[in-house]
Amino acid sequence: MRRINADVVIALLLMVICAVFFVETFAYQKVHLAIIGSKLWPRVVVVAMFLLASAYLVQSLRLPSKRAQQPWSLTQWLRDNRNVIGSFAFYGLFLLTLPYLGMLLGGTLFVFGALTFLGRRTWLNHAIHIAIAVVSVGFMWWVFTHALGVVLPEGEILPR
Repeated sequence: MRRINADVVIALLLMVICAVFFVETFAYQKVHLAIIGSKLWPRVVVVAMFLLASAYLVQSLRLPSKRAQQPWSLTQWLRDNRNVIGSFAFYGLFLLTLPYLGMLLGGTLFVFGALTFLGRRTWLNHAIHIAIAVVSVGFMWWVFTHALGVVLPEGEILPR
């Protein structure tokens, strides 16, 4: 008999969460004179997430579970999850500094910092990271501010 690994449990949990979210879409109110109902987009997203969770379940049932050769240690866990922890830390720092730096400057620093943390640390890569950060955040800021008319956080350093 095969043991159920953590991936199977997580996939099943994700599928149950998606099912609950799909059932919740029936409680959405109908928008008067709307061409597309307010239920459509959440249902599309939840069905896509359910399909991905199903693929995750099939994959985790097919692959044999990996048995741990050595006992669990905090230092090894931190070393294995360094990128995930660092990414969440950068995002938390971005959210904390958002009122002061604003979306444009804070977002650029966040993208540059995350790319530098996750990528190679050479002068050429730093230049590429700066270019990606400035172009991507600048374009996103322009689209939201000018094309969509959304007011993004300005910050205290670069007010309008």
